[in-house]
Amino acid sequence: MVENQSAMCVRLCSPTTACAGEQLPENRWKESKKNGERVRDEQGFRMRAAGVCLRHGPAETQVLLVSGGKDGTQWVVPGGGIERDELPEQAASRELEEEAGVVAQTNGLIGVFQDDNRKHRTTVFRMRVTEELPVWEDGQRGRRREWMSLKDGLEVVKASQKQILQAVMHQ
Repeated sequence: MVENQSAMCVRLCSPTTACAGEQLPENRWKESKKNGERVRDEQGFRMRAAGVCLRHGPAETQVLLVSGGKDGTQWVVPGGGIERDELPEQAASRELEEEAGVVAQTNGLIGVFQDDNRKHRTTVFRMRVTEELPVWEDGQRGRRREWMSLKDGLEVVKASQKQILQAVMHQ
C-alpha cells in the first residue's frame, strides 16, 4: 500500500526496506559525524525505527510522545537512526529508553513511513511499556515525555509524524 501525501508517504515493508528480522548488507552503513554509524538503503534513505506506546483507559486511548524540535516545543513519536548490527525493533526499544525513559517490548509492526523531504524511512512498531524510568538519558537534558489522547497527539505532533498517529487510529 502506498499513500502519497505532501512530504510523506506510507509504505508497508518491501524488498527495499529493512523490516523486522532483516539486516541490510554491510555496504549500506555510513558514518555520520553527529550520529555515529547509521544505515541508508540503496536509494539513500536514512533507515530509522520508532515505537508507539499506547495506554488504554476507560475513557480514551493515550499515546506516549516526547518533546522534540530544535526548541523543544514540538512533540514526536520516540525514534531515531538504526545503528550498525542493530535490528529495527532493537533500535525502537533503544530509542524509547533513551528519549522517553521507558522500557518496552515490540508488540507488532505498524508500518514503514517515508519522509521524502528529509530522506528518511522509519519502521514503526507498536510497543508495550514494561517500566517507566524516573530518570533517563534525554530527560536529564530537559526532554519531556507525556501521555496524551490520540486526538490531542494528532494536534501537537510534528507534521511529518501525523501519518504515524493516523495509521494507529485506523488499525
